[in-house]
Amino acid sequence: MNLSGRLLKAMQGGNLTVADLARWFDRPDPTVRGWVSGVAPAGARLDLDDIEARLRLLEGRIRHKEGLPLPPRLSPSQRRDALNKIAPE
Repeated sequence: MNLSGRLLKAMQGGNLTVADLARWFDRPDPTVRGWVSGVAPAGARLDLDDIEARLRLLEGRIRHKEGLPLPPRLSPSQRRDALNKIAPE
């Protein structure tokens, strides 16, 4: 599955928005929106490796129900706080 498909699946399984993913990947919202839409990430090898590592961690947290999916109807600040508790460092 390509990056876009994996991100869409993570959004569904984790009850996440593009803004949540941008926070998770520590990237600007338009950048992550592009990834979700099918634009391949560009950058140096270590940057691409970081994207892959963060995505694997996210997929694992969803699979093992470690803080994800996020509960429904959270305010933006509650979503941010919930993600910060489980986000990579």
